Amino acid sequence: MLKDFDRMYNHTITSCGSNLFKHWLYSIKNRQQVIQIQKDLQTLCSDPNFEYIKHCLNKYVGKQKHNNFVRDLWNGFSIYNFIINNFLYLYLFNIVANVVLSIFFTRFIAVFIVSFFVLNLIMFIATNRYISHVTSSIGYFLSICYALNKINKKTKLDLLYKTPDYKKFKKLSSYAVFFKDGIGGPSSGDIVSAMIDYFRIFFALELFSYKMVEKTILNNLDQVRDIYLYTGYIDCLINSESIIKKYNCCLTEFNDKNSTSIDFKNLRNPFISGGIGQSRNIDKSIIITGLNMSGKTSFMKSVALNQIIATSFGFAFADYYSTQTVDVVSSICINDQLLEGKSRYYAEAERLMDLKKTINDHKCLCVIDEILSGTNSEERIFGSTKILLDFAKSDSLLIAATHDLQIAENIKDSYCPVYFDGETVGNKIVFDYVIKEGIVSKKNGLLILSLLGL
Repeated sequence: MLKDFDRMYNHTITSCGSNLFKHWLYSIKNRQQVIQIQKDLQTLCSDPNFEYIKHCLNKYVGKQKHNNFVRDLWNGFSIYNFIINNFLYLYLFNIVANVVLSIFFTRFIAVFIVSFFVLNLIMFIATNRYISHVTSSIGYFLSICYALNKINKKTKLDLLYKTPDYKKFKKLSSYAVFFKDGIGGPSSGDIVSAMIDYFRIFFALELFSYKMVEKTILNNLDQVRDIYLYTGYIDCLINSESIIKKYNCCLTEFNDKNSTSIDFKNLRNPFISGGIGQSRNIDKSIIITGLNMSGKTSFMKSVALNQIIATSFGFAFADYYSTQTVDVVSSICINDQLLEGKSRYYAEAERLMDLKKTINDHKCLCVIDEILSGTNSEERIFGSTKILLDFAKSDSLLIAATHDLQIAENIKDSYCPVYFDGETVGNKIVFDYVIKEGIVSKKNGLLILSLLGL
């Protein structure tokens, strides 16, 4: 479900934004963090240079085409090579050895000059493939700094997320000039660049550049991360503005109730275009019954997904959404695990045990679809009733769905019963997808089989 949301709604401009979008999607924030995001979103969108900011991120940063910044630079450099680590000593030895030999064997000075260049060439060949893994990420980082400089010259963003000090990396571009992606390179295509490329290789300038860049990055690693996250933060806000505007979303509001509750109006499923909106104040756990295909699972997923979005991005696919910052846990579509020798029933039982521990540890929104569907009806009814009544004793909010009406009857004092149904019109079943109070009184399983010709 979250992967699908990422695929459909992650239209960020930069790699920074794309990575942060994924991180936000899988990390519930506290109330203060969400409110900060909302305030920064409003500040950014009201800035008269909003379109210029988008233009800079798109033109100067964009998506990283080669390698991966997070892998290459987030925890420092991931290069372990003897020559690179000891380059300065090896280079000094190369100079001293050839100079001394030239003094004692003057007539062979040309040989020692060639020897100097050959040793540098060997070091280049032995290290270039390692360095090329990070040059793209270094270049990408420099493009981020350049874009931030352009943005802050044009507009002074006054976000609660403070602008990091990107100016301290101004010299980094001059250090990186002799990287393959900086200047020269075999694909440059002109004489001057070709000469620079040979100069870069035979004097080991790429290794010098790398060591200078490495020192700067490692001494300021926290600032490097801040710059990457700040750029991704702005990008995610831009992406959120686009979603809110296109799909008429609302900003999340927070209630101060002691018990876990969610209140929404015209709540929509992000994956269903033109779907029916739902309105409800869920301040007590609910048990859902209903006809097949009437909307039970879609409703549960709508609430769960919007709760995640509301407490991760600060908006929801609704006209109004009020909640608390709680984790979302679920037991939906549990399958067997053949490689581990576990049946569907056993896998679901294990999942329910995990849910029990989680909802007892802290407040959650817990979603359970077709509880204990992998066993016979008698044991399912008895076991499901016991489990759901036990879960209801926690401070968490539960939304459970079942086709067994007896389960709903057994727990209706601890859960609020609601249902979805439809009407048979000729040889078709018409669903209104509207949630109703009570326990469903209809069935349509055999009718569906009949309509399919079974």
